[in-house]
Amino acid sequence: MSVPVYRSQQWLFDVAAGRHDIDLAVSGMEAHSVEPLLAEMTTKAGYDVDRGAGKLREVVAGLYRVRPENVLITHGAQEALYLVYAALLEPGDEVVTRGPGWQQTLDLPARFGATTKTVDYDLTNGDANGGARTAAAVGQNTRMVVLNSPHNPTGLTFDDSQWKPLSNTNTLVVNDEEYLTDFEDSVVHHVPGSCSVSSLSKVYGFPGLRLGWLVGPSEVVEKCVNYRRYTTISNSPLLEDLGLAVLRRRETYLAEYRQRLTEGWRVFREWAPGHPQLQPLDPQGTPYVCCRVDLPGTSSWQLCTELLDRERLLLMPGDVFGAPGHVRISYARPADLLTDGLERLGRVVTALSGLELAELT
Repeated sequence: MSVPVYRSQQWLFDVAAGRHDIDLAVSGMEAHSVEPLLAEMTTKAGYDVDRGAGKLREVVAGLYRVRPENVLITHGAQEALYLVYAALLEPGDEVVTRGPGWQQTLDLPARFGATTKTVDYDLTNGDANGGARTAAAVGQNTRMVVLNSPHNPTGLTFDDSQWKPLSNTNTLVVNDEEYLTDFEDSVVHHVPGSCSVSSLSKVYGFPGLRLGWLVGPSEVVEKCVNYRRYTTISNSPLLEDLGLAVLRRRETYLAEYRQRLTEGWRVFREWAPGHPQLQPLDPQGTPYVCCRVDLPGTSSWQLCTELLDRERLLLMPGDVFGAPGHVRISYARPADLLTDGLERLGRVVTALSGLELAELT
C-alpha cells in the first residue's frame, strides 16, 4: 500500500528549497554545533544496544521519574511513533487523533490496516473541551489515542482538566511531547499506562543527531524493540554519546530556549497589531504561533509562495497540516533576524491587501 506525499517535507525540500534566506518555518531552535560536545565521545563505532545505551536511557528515565526499562532510544521522535504504529496496530484497529496535525499520525495507521478518526481542534475557544471530545470519540475498536501537546501547529497545550477524561478511556494514549520542557507535566503522569515521545530536535537544537525516545509501559517498549530489530536495529553509538552530552547540559540549552521564546514573542507581539490580516492564536509554550490569514482571494499557500518569490522568506502554510487558511510562524529566532523576517512578511501582506482593495474599487 502506497502512502500519500508527505506535504510538509515536500514544501520544505522541494517547493521552497533554495528560494529563501530567512527561515521562520522550521519549528525549533536554530541548529547548534556539536563541536563543544566532541570531547565526551568515548564509544567505538560498533553495533549499539537495540534499545539504546544504558547511560542515556538512565538519563531519560530520570527526566520522567520512570525506570530504564520504560525507555527506548530511537532515531528521532518520528521513528518512535512509527514503531508504536507498526508494533501495535492490527487490521481493523482504530486510531483516534486530532486535526489539524502531523501527517504521519493522520495517514500512516492505514498502512497497517487501521482506520483514523480525527477530532478537530476548536479554535474558537482555545479547544477548552478538547480532552472530553477526544475521549468521547474512543470506541470499541480504538487501539490507541495519539495526541500532540503542546500542539503543532496551533500551539495549544492540554492542562489537567484536558487529560482527566482520557485517563478513563482504557486505551493506550500516546503523546508527542517535542515541545515540553518539564517532563513532570508529561502524559505519563496524567494518564496511567500512557506513552510519551520526544527528542533533541526542537527544544535543544540538535535535529541532525536524529535522537529521540519513547517512554511507556515496558510491554509496549519490548514490542517496539522487537519490531525495530527488523528495521534500523539500533542507533549510532556515536550519536548517542553526543545526545548524552546534550542532556548533561540540559539546563543550559533550556535556558537559551526559554530566552528565545520570551524575546521572540515580545518582538512578534509588537509587530502583530499593525497587521490585522494575520490573526494569531496565542501559543502555550511553543516556539511558533499559528495565524489565521484574512486576505480575501489569497490562500495561505499562495501567501507563502508570494513570500518566497517577493521576499525570500519561508513560512509554513497551514495546508500541510490540514489547516488551510492559516500559517505557522516560528518566532524562536534571534531578534534581528526575526525582525527582518516580520518586516518582509508585513510588506507582502500589505501589498496583497492593497491589490485586493484596488481590484474592489
